[in-house]
Amino acid sequence: MEHSKLKVEVRNETGKGVARSLRREGRVPAVIYGGGKTLSLSASLKDVEKALHTHAGRNALFDLEITATKGSRKALTLVRDIQRDPITGTILHLDFFEVSEKSKVRNKVPLEVIGDVPAGVKKGGILDFVMRELHVECLSSKMPDHIKVDASALEINQTLHVRDLSLPPGVTVLDDEGAVAIHVIPPKTEE
Repeated sequence: MEHSKLKVEVRNETGKGVARSLRREGRVPAVIYGGGKTLSLSASLKDVEKALHTHAGRNALFDLEITATKGSRKALTLVRDIQRDPITGTILHLDFFEVSEKSKVRNKVPLEVIGDVPAGVKKGGILDFVMRELHVECLSSKMPDHIKVDASALEINQTLHVRDLSLPPGVTVLDDEGAVAIHVIPPKTEE
């Protein structure tokens, strides 16, 4: 998995007023958890939006460059939560979780359909995503950006279950293996 880089600054003050003033300055309040510690941060809204619009999006690993008055350090993190304004969609707050390259982590990874148009869709069926992402566990260094699914052989009323998906080595699915991931449903007709 490719890492997204993001520069953040430590903030000593917390609370609604501080968060509002940060947002007015074009910054996003954030927090990083890990190792039993919590650290309040802020980042440029433009940099955050750019980092989240990578090919892996919010499922990517983030290399945070944390700047403080006492120096700086780097941290490898996953995004655990993004709070957005319900009307504008603007990012209001981020939660990061610090991970180690050598420890197993759990994350949601999106499914990506590859190959030709499914055979059932060519006959008028509709490709239906029951699951858009899988909950997986693996070493953070082995976390895939996407799980590729070839649905080109699916006919109408055929399904791909979680157990049918091919996963990269070292990746374990935490979802039910019998769950339907993708299927082709018959076309809807009017009576």
